[in-house]
Amino acid sequence: MANAYGVDLRTRAVRAYRRGDGTLDEVAATFAVDRRTLQRWMAHERATGSLAPRPKAGGWRCPIELVLLHAVIADAPDATSAELSWEYNRRASQTARTTVTSFRRAMRREGYVLKKNGRGQRRLTGRTSRRSAGPS
Repeated sequence: MANAYGVDLRTRAVRAYRRGDGTLDEVAATFAVDRRTLQRWMAHERATGSLAPRPKAGGWRCPIELVLLHAVIADAPDATSAELSWEYNRRASQTARTTVTSFRRAMRREGYVLKKNGRGQRRLTGRTSRRSAGPS
């Protein structure tokens, strides 16, 4: 999320409009903000008496239980991230279950190195289709 505009800019723009320095569109263009942004600032000032930006909302909280994540990794440190995710989901409550991708993100946030391929598996790098027999 982008940072909020400063109180100084908000104050100058709202005062300019209230002084009659131009229409809503003209004042918004002068201060390089959208017309709707200026409308919101004025509505916010009417409702709260202030032009200070609202605090940022909390966002999404990851449902992964970190204590359980550390325990699962400690029990099987050589497992792939998919295997660890499956084991985590087996032990976790219904509301804390997650996908392999989210589990990998949580591991990365906690500082773990990710292992994607299983033990001894190699990627297929050779040709996957037969060569057509050419004219003889």
